[in-house]
Amino acid sequence: MAHLSHRKFSILEAGSPRYVLSRKKAIGKSIYLGVAVSYECEGQIEWACSSYDGTEFESHEDTFITDPSSTGPEQLEKLNNIIIQTVRDFATSHNYRIQGVCIGCDEKTAKIVAADPALKCPIRSMCTRFWFDLDAAPCTYTLRGLSLTEEAASAARKVYDWFTPQFPGSIPRIAVDPETNEVLVDMDGHCHMLDLEHFEQTTDKPTWDKLLQLSEQCKQRKLKIIFFNSTPQGGGVALMRHATIRLMRLLGVDCRWFVAKPNPDVFVITKRKFHNVFQGVTQDEQYRLLQEDKDLWVEWCEQNFSNYWGQGKGVVDTADVIIMDDPQVSAIIPHIRKLNPTARIIYRSHIEIRGDLAGVPGSMQYDLWDFLWSGFISKTDLFISHPVAGFIPPRVPHAKVALMPAATDELDGLNKKMSPSDLEYYRRVFNRCAEDQGSPGISGDRPYVIQIARFDPAKGIPDVIEAYRAFREQLTARGMEDDQQPQLVLCGHGSIDDPDGTVVYEEIIQLLNQPEYRSYAQDMCVVRLPASDQLLCAVLRGSFCALQLSHREGFEVKVTESLAKYKPVIAYRSGGIPLQIEDGKTGILVERGNTKGVADALTRLYTDTAYYQDFINELRTKEQDSKRQQFFTPFQSVNWLYLATELAYKGNDEAVATNQPAVTEVEGTYMGNGEVRQWNAKYVREYWQNSA
Repeated sequence: MAHLSHRKFSILEAGSPRYVLSRKKAIGKSIYLGVAVSYECEGQIEWACSSYDGTEFESHEDTFITDPSSTGPEQLEKLNNIIIQTVRDFATSHNYRIQGVCIGCDEKTAKIVAADPALKCPIRSMCTRFWFDLDAAPCTYTLRGLSLTEEAASAARKVYDWFTPQFPGSIPRIAVDPETNEVLVDMDGHCHMLDLEHFEQTTDKPTWDKLLQLSEQCKQRKLKIIFFNSTPQGGGVALMRHATIRLMRLLGVDCRWFVAKPNPDVFVITKRKFHNVFQGVTQDEQYRLLQEDKDLWVEWCEQNFSNYWGQGKGVVDTADVIIMDDPQVSAIIPHIRKLNPTARIIYRSHIEIRGDLAGVPGSMQYDLWDFLWSGFISKTDLFISHPVAGFIPPRVPHAKVALMPAATDELDGLNKKMSPSDLEYYRRVFNRCAEDQGSPGISGDRPYVIQIARFDPAKGIPDVIEAYRAFREQLTARGMEDDQQPQLVLCGHGSIDDPDGTVVYEEIIQLLNQPEYRSYAQDMCVVRLPASDQLLCAVLRGSFCALQLSHREGFEVKVTESLAKYKPVIAYRSGGIPLQIEDGKTGILVERGNTKGVADALTRLYTDTAYYQDFINELRTKEQDSKRQQFFTPFQSVNWLYLATELAYKGNDEAVATNQPAVTEVEGTYMGNGEVRQWNAKYVREYWQNSA
């Protein structure tokens, strides 16, 4: 390999004209880094780093002279500190924003590392430090080139191609295998943000020990677990699956996730005639499911099954446990039963199903549920519901129902801790998005109230606006000047399977033009944001308090995320939300539609400092931290692994699977060991927490 020329990154002097100009209301310029390392085991480590902005490169080369008294891993850890500090100084001086980094080595160094497993730890540590210290998503790759600088430049181009440059916030492109539509989470493992130790540090010991125990059982029995849903990005289900697959991969569990090929015409049916009807947000007869809708939806599901997941695809035919997330692709269930009779199928219901309306003959909900249950969902082994009795629709035997709340991840972009400079960067990004959409931005010197949600008919966004108007009137009546009063932020991502987003967004913009809201419109930031997790995390962390005024809700992870950031939440008593908030301790619950009650709660939180601080103090207690554990990825993964090990036939007596009765013939669930269990709508956690 060619000798290094030891060129260096340029560093702008503080106070220089370019240094000053780069910071005046400017959003840091996005750059992507490639780091190449050559480890010779002979007293020195050569490394190079290349910065790429999509057009130009800037390179840095250096040699790290090792200490003979240090071990190889210790040498690499010291090198980590040098590399991190070098790129931090470079980026800070130019006001650059490092979005992603590809860390790699040549084949010779890769062989040295492979021969000494201890060397892998500092390399993985460098990756996770880029994620936590610099908010840059790290990837790893084996590199080729005539020099280290060429390898670093190649790595920088590769990470640039893997990411989505128009979306600030370190978001890798969502990769889907074209052969099977498998979601290749974290660029199929090339993106390495976290290690098991990070999950362990955020999880209590009994839960962590159970996670390791169950994952070991899965590996010993060679169980294969797969998830199915409609979309790889947008909405809570996709967020949970990314986090679940990430952790399962670290544990070594064979767990995969597949999505359907998108069809906009089908998504109109599944959103407006499935989702919205189940939630009862519409009674308009135009949304009643017609035979032509059924035919199109079933055909779409069957095409996906035959094209991507059927015979010989190595998906359904090799799976032991299959989880169906919501009804969007549930028409494949009979085909799963036919192709792989011994696979255990779990239906996971994430939305609020109005069980009361689904029990009324002739209602849209009744007809919809009759169609989905009788033809498809009844053929599953277990029905998982949010822990709300009204969410379990008619004809689902409670003996086959178990309960599980939704989860979020403490360590991903939606929830990780951020530095003050990170928060300021994302505030500027938010304001750029707001400006592009004709909305006011977030002021740097005023507090704000926030609701983060998709622009969806069930999210109660008009109620948020009315409650904010009443709140502002109350503050004005107390003699408070306008510039001392909080702003309102309404924002959220979209989803490819949700055609309502644009419609609802436009309705909200029109609502702000009404006379009663016009005087406050310049203090209401209403923005549809790109798919940047850290952007949502930052604006939530910067808020005064959070609202969640959903009229219909399954189990709102944004409530969990707000509480985990020590933000009191004012919310309606809708769906599963009352299970997440301790009224008067971690938040304030108000009856659905009582916007004056919301305004009163906001006014007291904002004007009574001691009252507000009581909520903050409670949210920071170890007791609350322990309670929130059940809403995070490791705890949720224990639930799934427990169900997999209990239900799966593989590893049990083969005769048990051969002689299994039909799922409709058993009062309860026929388990993997041949026993029959009546779940009777208890939390999944109650079973594994009480087991030996």
